[in-house]
Amino acid sequence: MSISSIFTIFILLTIVSCLQKSILITRHGARSPKVYTEIDSTYYWTSQPEDLTEIGLQQHINLGQSKNGISITDMNGNCIYENLEIQASTTQRVIMSTIGFLKGLCPNNYQEIIKRYFNEYYAQYSTNIEAWNQIMNSDFQNPLELELHYFERPNDFMFHGHKKTVCPAIKDLKKKIESSEYFKSKEEEFKNRPEFDEVFDIIKAAYPSKIFKKKSITLSDIEDIFDDYQSNHVQGFLFPNPSQKAIDYMQEVVKFLRYYEDNCDSLEHYAQLTEPFKWIISQLYSTTPLSWYSGHDTNQVAILSAISDFQPIIPFASQLEIIVKNEIVMVFYNRQQIQTKFCSDGYFCTREQTVNYLMQFIHPNLNSLCGLELII
Repeated sequence: MSISSIFTIFILLTIVSCLQKSILITRHGARSPKVYTEIDSTYYWTSQPEDLTEIGLQQHINLGQSKNGISITDMNGNCIYENLEIQASTTQRVIMSTIGFLKGLCPNNYQEIIKRYFNEYYAQYSTNIEAWNQIMNSDFQNPLELELHYFERPNDFMFHGHKKTVCPAIKDLKKKIESSEYFKSKEEEFKNRPEFDEVFDIIKAAYPSKIFKKKSITLSDIEDIFDDYQSNHVQGFLFPNPSQKAIDYMQEVVKFLRYYEDNCDSLEHYAQLTEPFKWIISQLYSTTPLSWYSGHDTNQVAILSAISDFQPIIPFASQLEIIVKNEIVMVFYNRQQIQTKFCSDGYFCTREQTVNYLMQFIHPNLNSLCGLELII
């Protein structure tokens, strides 16, 4: 085969690949628990709560490697910065995951890509000059040594619209939901199940110096101990060690809280989805091959609750991917295609149908909706 023929094939493959676009939405990798139990503090964890672990970093390096390809690199295998569009949360666990992903995605020139991204995106959110200088002087060989806690994005509706500090109106809504007859009946139903006894015993064992009564345990307490199990299990720690029935039970509780309590009202949808959906819509029409939203499980739950009836527990380093091929939009969760509500078929919808569907979750004035104008 002649050199000209090889070059022609290369150009054709490039054109074909450009017809497909990926909008990737990821959760950070494995982290320490959100709330440390006495067992955690005594035997397992010395880092801050919710910090990314070495396992979590490797998960995102692997994830980045799986996305490396011709559409974002030049002929020498170097990532082209302009072929990437990235939005990332400012928490330590997400920043560290973002570094890991870019290391895996761009093995030849990740240092250049990471530093440029920090300068163009994270610089505006940095709150500590010493920590910033440490990052800028790093070669990112050992990112776990970096101090990444000093970043803050104000009014962060892109990643934290579910928080009361971002949308104060959420506080009264939560009280209303939790005091409703439906919520109370579900809570009672969960606490009357036999699996609750095992979970209660685990909570007591996690805090040996405290005394608990069953009636004082809330669904949020069950969610916290499940988070503890998830985080410790990934690290190979032996506690908590619930039975499979107890795990399934806790997952049911978590799904109820995440998909119902956190996503049952239009206020919650608007607060959590207005900014992400604006960005997704912009990327549906962008020519950038890879658009990446590096966030949290709450972001994936909010998106899934709006676009699909599929309601999974979100594992660490999970990926929700919107593929645009010509004018057709498909959605995949951890590489398995899922049915959406974008159109009647749900699997192969047009770009226009997708945008029309997403638009209903965008509010024109989040400050007014969330009561921020009254605070100002």
